[in-house]
Amino acid sequence: MSSVWPICYTADALVTASNETMKKPQITLPKWLKIAIPTFLVLLFVTFFSIGWIFSGKVINVKLQQVEYDQTVQSVAGDEYALTGSAYDVNGIMGGIRRDGSMIGIYTAPFSQVTSPQTSIRKLLNGTDPKPAAGENISLQGNIWTTDPKQALGIDYQDVTYSGPLGDMTAWFVPVGGSTKWTIAVHGIGAHRQEMLRFIKPVLAAGDNMLIINYRNDANNPRSPDGYFHLGDTEWQDLEAAVRYAKSQGATDIRLYGVSLGGSIAENYLRRSADVTSANITKVILDSPALDWDEILRFQAKKAGYPSFVYYPAKVMANLRAGVNMERISTRPQDINHRTLLVHNADDPTVPQAASKRLADSRPDKVQFVDFGTGGHARAWNHDQVRYETLVTDFLTH
Repeated sequence: MSSVWPICYTADALVTASNETMKKPQITLPKWLKIAIPTFLVLLFVTFFSIGWIFSGKVINVKLQQVEYDQTVQSVAGDEYALTGSAYDVNGIMGGIRRDGSMIGIYTAPFSQVTSPQTSIRKLLNGTDPKPAAGENISLQGNIWTTDPKQALGIDYQDVTYSGPLGDMTAWFVPVGGSTKWTIAVHGIGAHRQEMLRFIKPVLAAGDNMLIINYRNDANNPRSPDGYFHLGDTEWQDLEAAVRYAKSQGATDIRLYGVSLGGSIAENYLRRSADVTSANITKVILDSPALDWDEILRFQAKKAGYPSFVYYPAKVMANLRAGVNMERISTRPQDINHRTLLVHNADDPTVPQAASKRLADSRPDKVQFVDFGTGGHARAWNHDQVRYETLVTDFLTH
């Protein structure tokens, strides 16, 4: 027995030593690091949440466009006005608005400009009295008119009301006698239906009645239940209601005309409504349309001076706050099933042109793409009114 015991003892010792060797070393973090890691994670979450909340709010918070009286009349020489302000380099005709909201007239495109200070000289066409005086602050509007078809263009129209998913919706109906062709026009985000006044004449010239609609969150129309814009994700249902109204009034050939967000609304309607057929929707006009929302958010973040990756928290928060899914509302080449006139300028400072160009390049069978070059966002008409109106009329006619 005495000779065996040392051997057993030694074996046990070896096993114990082996187990001790195989044990992983214990890592003890310094106290400051134990505090720093969760603090960093909390700060990261707060930063993500804050950035997402702020940037998502810029696109989903309901805020109608406001008139900014940020142009100053520096001098007047006959019908030539030297105007100082951020619109000095807008290359197109502009509507002048007084502080009391009345129309001054239409200013031509600038024919002389300097950058310091930001000043351009424009001629005033058909100005009303009293004319602006030196030192007066005015507004320059790309939408030109702030009234209605009769006051702005001398064209008769009707105020109409029809049922929508959230309640009664309002629209202007501009008739053409005896025609069953209707063009339904949808304005951009935060804009007013007056934005579409510029496009009435070429539509009527094509023999189309024109229905210029409002949608949820517009003045005197129903609000979204959550109080947010949904970037076309729900607003398309209001367009669907307008199409149903047009059909109830005898429309047999319906065309859609969407500007900016109006383009997103039109395209969401076309691919998501069970009512859509090639027989009742025949053509689509898109002007500076919002098609790729990831791209728009990245563009806007970079424009604001932030890294483009901040678009991602904005995208996440827009979904959490308003249920807006950026992939669902974006338009891809395979979604285009109707003849489409797509106007989008290369210098658009609001909605980048790239998505429109990709769509047109991928679908030349359906899309006629036109770039006016320096028209800015939804300002191709302002840049070259005659060319634009001819383009629209020809597209609707042929």
